[in-house]
Amino acid sequence: WYQRRVREFQTFQHYFKQINLSQVPRMEEEMGRSLPPSPAVVMCGDTFSLPKDRNLKVGPGLRYINDQISCTKPGVIRSTGKSVWIDRNSRRYVPALEERVIGIIAGRMADEYRVDIGGAHYAMMSSIAFEGATQRNKPDLKIGNLVYGKVVAANKDVEPELSCVHKNGKSNGLQVLEGGYLINCSLGLCRKLLRHERPLPLLEPLFAHFKLFEICVGINGRVWIRSDNIKHTLCIALYLNKCEYLPETDLMPLLKDLVKRVETSM
Repeated sequence: WYQRRVREFQTFQHYFKQINLSQVPRMEEEMGRSLPPSPAVVMCGDTFSLPKDRNLKVGPGLRYINDQISCTKPGVIRSTGKSVWIDRNSRRYVPALEERVIGIIAGRMADEYRVDIGGAHYAMMSSIAFEGATQRNKPDLKIGNLVYGKVVAANKDVEPELSCVHKNGKSNGLQVLEGGYLINCSLGLCRKLLRHERPLPLLEPLFAHFKLFEICVGINGRVWIRSDNIKHTLCIALYLNKCEYLPETDLMPLLKDLVKRVETSM
């Protein structure tokens, strides 16, 4: 137990080394009870009120209680125009509504699939939860197939539920992933890759060096890669496993070194 707690503390400490804490305001010191600017460091039990002129969706790590938001997990609070959440590098994925994940088919029943999404329980997915699927015309998935879907139901008392269609009946990128290569990485790295920022520091070296490749990032700590060359796929997988804590100036040299090593060894 003691060693596990020490490892968790070291992981938490390593995660915050990327942030200049001298420039990040503490909520109690500078922001009082109002919504802090993004990013800001918060701890368990910190509470603040939402601005009345903004309609924000509360995401993972936060709980809405008595017209206030309470932090249930320590980390860095981030917000966009529509949502606010806690960004932290946790060890196990906890399903949350509307999050896009990569699942592995682990079981098959009459009209449902059991999908492994890396959480404490398997997720359930209907066999017709695909664009244009009907009882007579639906995908025939096997155990081990990969699906890229979103969480449509998440509750601590029941199993989560996945779907590959949105409310309008369109997939919009949610699909069965065929071929390619799946790697596991930290939840913090996946959140970095999914941030809506331009440019994307971690992915820019890949865009500059490789012409044709596909990458699909699940927020549950899984990344799917497919390219026209197995060497390129291997280089991208090795790069993503090593780039999380490197400064931006070292990313391109790292990629070039990996490409050179793969070319000489294969």
